Amino acid sequence: MADHDAPRIARELARLERAGTAPEIAVAQAIERSHERLRYGMTHAWAGAEAWLRFRDARSDAAERLACAAEALSHIAYDTLREPLFPFAPQQPVPRWSEAEFLAAVEAQDEARAASLVLGALDEGRGFAELEPALAVAALAHYNDFGHALIYLGHLGGLVARLGAGVQRPLLLGWLRMLVYATREDLLPDFRHYAPALAQWPAGLGRGGSEGEGTVPDAAAFVARSVRDTLAATMAAARTASPLQLHQALLHAAALHLLRFDERIERRTEGPVGENVGWLDFSHALTFGHAVRLQCTRQPALWPQGLLQMALFLGRNTPWLAADDPAMPALRRWAVADAAAFDAQCAARVLDHGLAQYIFPVHLLKTWAAVRDQIALGTADDTAAALRAAVQRLFGARFKQRHLLRTARQAAGFVARED
Repeated sequence: MADHDAPRIARELARLERAGTAPEIAVAQAIERSHERLRYGMTHAWAGAEAWLRFRDARSDAAERLACAAEALSHIAYDTLREPLFPFAPQQPVPRWSEAEFLAAVEAQDEARAASLVLGALDEGRGFAELEPALAVAALAHYNDFGHALIYLGHLGGLVARLGAGVQRPLLLGWLRMLVYATREDLLPDFRHYAPALAQWPAGLGRGGSEGEGTVPDAAAFVARSVRDTLAATMAAARTASPLQLHQALLHAAALHLLRFDERIERRTEGPVGENVGWLDFSHALTFGHAVRLQCTRQPALWPQGLLQMALFLGRNTPWLAADDPAMPALRRWAVADAAAFDAQCAARVLDHGLAQYIFPVHLLKTWAAVRDQIALGTADDTAAALRAAVQRLFGARFKQRHLLRTARQAAGFVARED
């Protein structure tokens, strides 16, 4: 792990398996070893570890199962390569758990205080399941790091369930550090209409209701609109639709956006840093949307934040869509005729992805898994078709893994302005 020696990681995992030891033992130790080496907290490596291990459960071939575990550990090794320790510094004595004080500490970006309260909760015998509601409130208190805070929280729960209570301390501390450092994108000028929209959300609206109540919104109402207009459309739809109906329409729109992403934007070699947009900007709308459904069905009071932040994804990505075409030829081009055969193709692709940077295969896996899980929870046929088509297009993309010329031009332009 210290050398990011991927072939040796695979050999050691194979030896562990021959000795009768599950890879979960190695992953748990890797999490413990890495949590203070992640300078800014949890990364996709931990989230990916949960996704890779879950994917491994469905494999029967020994080499494929080994590949899943090796990819999980190698990603953690890469994200901590040559990193020193960045110790947590909790207050002493460790205070008793208080949800209100924890949320205040996170809002103040006070890592030491927030970490102390989490450790106090663990000392009192509180586990992840008991803390999760407060963690979800903190994750959705802002449009945190492009939705990563909530996405990661779901993977955290999966890791605790799989690896046991012993990993709760490093996992919670790593996730918390990520949240403290997270960019609160709702405070950026582009998203200035989010806070007023959330404040104007009528009490009780969108916080309850069954799946069958209300009017199902048309996904087209949320496609190719500005942030402000998408927020307004979401507010309007919430008055006549149940949360799940509105959620489905927003997720459907996110799938249509991915199908309409103008991939020339990713390939170009000039333009300002703020326009460094790629496939992952669009795939995140799908994984975040799935995380919203999972969390908000358990905590209905969070539906307004979850739905409005899904709207932010849509408005944010509107400028990068290909020319408007109501016939949506991309939907027909990437349509999936056989879901089972498509899943087999996706499995083969992620197992032999051939991508040098871990961030791309882990997003392929996580997006595909989120869409499959979302459809399994119950989704209208047209939405399921759009989601599968979006994943098919994503899997067919040619990722530009490095932007040498674009980076040089942006650097030169930045330095020129210093004069």
